Amino acid sequence: MRRIQRNVAPDCLADQPKNQDWGTFMGTPCHVTVDADLRREQQGLCCYCESEVADNEGHIEHMQPRRCNQSRTYDYTNMAISCDGGTVEHCGRYKDDRRRNPKHAWDAARFSAPHDPATASLFSYLLTGGIAPTTADVAKANYLIGYLGLNCPRLNERRRQHARDLIDTLGDQPDPGLVDWLREDYLQTDQNGRLKQYHSLSKAILKP
Repeated sequence: MRRIQRNVAPDCLADQPKNQDWGTFMGTPCHVTVDADLRREQQGLCCYCESEVADNEGHIEHMQPRRCNQSRTYDYTNMAISCDGGTVEHCGRYKDDRRRNPKHAWDAARFSAPHDPATASLFSYLLTGGIAPTTADVAKANYLIGYLGLNCPRLNERRRQHARDLIDTLGDQPDPGLVDWLREDYLQTDQNGRLKQYHSLSKAILKP
């Protein structure tokens, strides 16, 4: 997970009725505004796995599930854009699905949001496509990997291929000019303010 810089909450969230159903909110102009703001904030990537999320894909994710704390339903600091995780194999749709993810559940003491400066330091990105805990907080990292499905086969294969493509492009003796170009292409936002997927993995390869 890369660190996401949080912006100011849209004013319209403060006007939402306290007990309004989330399904009702999804049909309002405020939902459109919040969705767009979060996507800009995340620079086009899923808050958890860093896959690219097109404008017509993904969903507004409540990091602390609404059923655990309904008072945070319209709390902007509890919202992020998550991908849909393929066939619900990882990220937002997966994490709170007790049928698909029976071994993990919400734990406020162990959950670390991608907006927390310390979260990114919990993970090491491997050239095989996997994610491993660093020594920062092994227990918390393992919890997040399991809760969010961050080492599922689908993600591991996609990250492995991403790493392979970058390494093949670099070659055995990378030209400094090529490295600079790849760093700009893979680690900087494009003209639309979007990043290429698997930013943390790209950074591990291009800026070890």
